[in-house]
Amino acid sequence: MEKQTGKEIPWEKQRDMLIEMTALKLPLLYQSLVNVYGEEKGKKIYEDLFEENFKKRAAQFEGKDIGDIMMAEIDMFPATGWKIWVEKKDEEGRPAWYEHLEKCPHLEATRKYKLPDPCPLICDMDCVMGEKYKVAVWERIKHMPAGDSECCFKITRCT
Repeated sequence: MEKQTGKEIPWEKQRDMLIEMTALKLPLLYQSLVNVYGEEKGKKIYEDLFEENFKKRAAQFEGKDIGDIMMAEIDMFPATGWKIWVEKKDEEGRPAWYEHLEKCPHLEATRKYKLPDPCPLICDMDCVMGEKYKVAVWERIKHMPAGDSECCFKITRCT
């Protein structure tokens, strides 16, 4: 019996492949749910699954200030393909963080495979869930699919 092995892929290419595969998970899940269950039921199942996952992700930030969460994001997100930076401003005596996303792996992957933009499935859902579970309030300021050079969210503490 002869041993068969695949070609070796440079680690940089492997990283890019893994980022792309990860970036497509939610858009492809949504698409599959809609195909199997129809638009209304598939969307509802997706939203329920997203919410359940959000609660688990948010649990790690319980009791932490949104500013600390933002600092964790700028350390963590680049590993998953994002180009992100944050600025903090004082507005009307309250802190506001501006999250600048100059590179979005979800948008790049969905456009590469000619899928719908992922914003309603990922960012919009994060914004809704973040407010629902009192993590923070997100307000979209800029949007790459609308022609901006970046996506930018103004993030404030829940009141």
